[in-house]
Amino acid sequence: MFDSLYMVVTTITTVGFGEIFQMTDAARAWALILIAVGFGVSFYTAGAAIEYLIDLGEVRRGVRVRKQIDQMNGHIVLCGFGRVGRATYANLLDSGFDVVVIEQDPEQVERAERSGAMVLTGDATHNDTLVAAGVERAGALIACVDTDSDNLVIALSVKALRPELKVICRATEPESERKLRLAGADGVVAPQAVGGERLAALAVHPELSQIFDVVVNGRPVVFHVEELDVLPGCVVDGKTIGDSGLRQATGAMILAVEEQKLNMVVNPGPDLRLRAGDRLVMVGTKEQVNSAARLLTPTH
Repeated sequence: MFDSLYMVVTTITTVGFGEIFQMTDAARAWALILIAVGFGVSFYTAGAAIEYLIDLGEVRRGVRVRKQIDQMNGHIVLCGFGRVGRATYANLLDSGFDVVVIEQDPEQVERAERSGAMVLTGDATHNDTLVAAGVERAGALIACVDTDSDNLVIALSVKALRPELKVICRATEPESERKLRLAGADGVVAPQAVGGERLAALAVHPELSQIFDVVVNGRPVVFHVEELDVLPGCVVDGKTIGDSGLRQATGAMILAVEEQKLNMVVNPGPDLRLRAGDRLVMVGTKEQVNSAARLLTPTH
């Protein structure tokens, strides 16, 4: 049995098929130990060498990325490449901005690299990572990692490094908005709240053609675009746009007027007369559009 084991090991490991002199069982046992140790050391050395080459490639890639970042100015630093981060990156890219992505999850790093992003692997809550991303030369920073606590730390760190840099943070919990603003965030966006508001608006207002938002003083303001009919007997029936006072009374703006459903006048002037049966395309906040709708409805 021992002879069979010895012959199998020496054959599989290709160290030889015979001995130049007669070996005792003890000598063969020692030879088996040497073979096992020798091949173990060889495999370990090969694995360590491969791992070293991979790490060396990562180091070289990191050095190359840092050199490219050092040449950037006015770019956007994007912390996090999850679902919100990917959508944000795509919009920034479409707008022509240079973007540096900070991400520490290897899977997300790989996904960002496949998207062609300039990726800095590291923890965005650490000052050295933020400095390496070029926050001292950046035009803005967007913190959209998964947890509000990390976004808060990022905002504090960035404001400590460069107080004047605009910082926009993602909030997943409603109570986090105030904390993020106290930490120095110039703007806070809650994707779930914005998405929920839009879904509800489209469900209960089928006449709503489009909604969009802009940031005013760091806060998102949602604007609605709606089609409103001029009803007979309302206060604007028969008046020109200038005389109707719609803009002054409600704050909503008239984008277009469909006259008697026959002719569409885009960006109408103040002398255009409004008549019952006309349809107005108006834009404004929800309250402004609702005020305009009341003026277009008969009071009696």
